[in-house]
Amino acid sequence: MTGLLREDLARRKSETHAEGPLLRIENVSVHFGGLRAVSEVSFDVEEGSITALIGPNGAGKTTLFNAVSRLQEMAGGRIWFGGTDLTKLDAASAARLGMARTFQNLRIFVNMSVIDNVLVGCHRHERSGFWAGGLGFPSQRREEKLSRARAMDALALVGLQDRANLPASSLPYGQQRLVEIARALASEPRLLMLDEPAAGTNQSEREDLIRRIAIIRDAGITVLLVEHDMDLVMDISDVVNVLDYGRLICSGRPETVQQDQKVITAYLGAEHGARDLCSSRDLVDGESCPEPEDMLVVEDLVTAYGSIEALHGLSLRVPRGMVVAVLGANGAGKSTLLHTISGIVRSNRGRILYEGSDITRLAPEKIVAKGVCQVPEGRQLFPSLTVEDNLIVGATGRRDRNSLADDIAYVYDLFPILGERRRQDAGTLSGGEQQMLAIGRALTGKPNLLLLDEPSMGLAPLAVERIFEALARLNERGLTMLMVEQNAEMALSLAHLAVVLQTGDVIVSGTATQLRQDDRVRASYLGGDQD
Repeated sequence: MTGLLREDLARRKSETHAEGPLLRIENVSVHFGGLRAVSEVSFDVEEGSITALIGPNGAGKTTLFNAVSRLQEMAGGRIWFGGTDLTKLDAASAARLGMARTFQNLRIFVNMSVIDNVLVGCHRHERSGFWAGGLGFPSQRREEKLSRARAMDALALVGLQDRANLPASSLPYGQQRLVEIARALASEPRLLMLDEPAAGTNQSEREDLIRRIAIIRDAGITVLLVEHDMDLVMDISDVVNVLDYGRLICSGRPETVQQDQKVITAYLGAEHGARDLCSSRDLVDGESCPEPEDMLVVEDLVTAYGSIEALHGLSLRVPRGMVVAVLGANGAGKSTLLHTISGIVRSNRGRILYEGSDITRLAPEKIVAKGVCQVPEGRQLFPSLTVEDNLIVGATGRRDRNSLADDIAYVYDLFPILGERRRQDAGTLSGGEQQMLAIGRALTGKPNLLLLDEPSMGLAPLAVERIFEALARLNERGLTMLMVEQNAEMALSLAHLAVVLQTGDVIVSGTATQLRQDDRVRASYLGGDQD
């Protein structure tokens, strides 16, 4: 296949670059106030390679991606691209040097045609001004013709040349992702940066995406990608770099990274030997376990965001008095499950029964009033309110507020540091203290069922242990929990039962003891055979 874009890419591929890698990241740090999102990260991206950047939630991947593309200011370090120091450049200047990127959330113009979306990426090649374009000068018409040829060749690289004149909104989601990639390719980049290109795609779309990324690399374009689909990463990458808590913990070939103990610990959590936070494990592991009474039943749940189906007929049960852990890689549908149960997101099909009552279509505040409270991912506190005022806000939906003072006192007993800082603004607390406050806020709502979304995310190991010890105390008092958690080892040390999600489906379920020994749990996070 020939074309203007392909000719330019072939010419670029034939060029030799004797002086080092295409991209060099040297001791890059990014801070948000006191939070060190990225800490002194260094690695190289060789020209002609496919290099991946992976890590658990909150590891700093997208922050580093934004720093490389100059959308995020750095606290320290330097970035070199093709021998040019990018550190002081803005995003537009970096793009003109030959960098292009896509974004985690799809950003195409759905009301425009496919080719018009891609033509947006050609603008850096065009020199005609306002008057030349408005009056249709011959030079402007020649330029437009060249841009169309370049856009069509970009579409050919992703296999969409036959859909050029269709509205972008008419394409399935996976092909809309390819339109965004084609738009980036139309700028003729030397480096293509892909931020979660497989997010929201189905299996066949993922397989096609793998082929397309390989074709793009073969055309002479270096690829740097952030991706949570570990099978995709391990299948296609030449080098994989792993971040955890903002630091680079491993870099190497995919097969080496999969076996690295630091990587396994980052995704699954550190093994605690015989330590077990669950005081009533005999309820599920005993020789003659009683049949538990279900507090929550989820049946054939389907939830979609527009054309993207996040849950595919998911079913699970949460017995009264037990902790059920929901595990799986990022993008598996875990948070969507909690949002659907709590009424924040409406399901398309299926039903949710709580205490035998159908709550599928209830408003969130009515679900809270029934005794279902959620601790959201990222805490979502009111930073300008004091600790105690945040706790009072959590009781807003309560009918009985006579015992609120006692409940707040219990939160202070559970988390003594909060009692010491009750008059302090929530925004000034450490990450661990903010997570304690988020849990305490949910507790003042008097829940019978507590939904927890990533309670360990972004916290230091000691803070994680304190949080889980407090959750164990709550369960000992009879509180039922459904917990989404990326730290599989800690989650399974507390849970009675667990399920593993992958792309919106339950692929493994059983007791926590069984899943701690199941290799499919590790494979769901790091890729590999799950048979």
